[in-house]
Amino acid sequence: MPKEQARQRVEAALAALKRCRELEALEYGEQYDEVTRMEDESPAPDPCVEAFNQLVGAVAAYEAAGGHRDELELGAERDAVYRQLESRRALERWEDEGGA
Repeated sequence: MPKEQARQRVEAALAALKRCRELEALEYGEQYDEVTRMEDESPAPDPCVEAFNQLVGAVAAYEAAGGHRDELELGAERDAVYRQLESRRALERWEDEGGA
């Protein structure tokens, strides 16, 4: 995939995640902060996890196309996306080294 197309995919995935978070905030209203805290602390389903995973995949594809993640404007999602990318890479290394 060309780098510019990969960048556009990142931008679209980030916009979809922002929309999802906005809809979730509207749905829960004043209880939104409490609901997101519970999602973070326990194995509760996160309705935006699919959108987040799409963003992580898009950033990985951008890097595979020769881009650098620090070129992307990921905003508030930056740290979480970077952590997930590092976790994926660690798992891939472990599997490459003969892990389960």
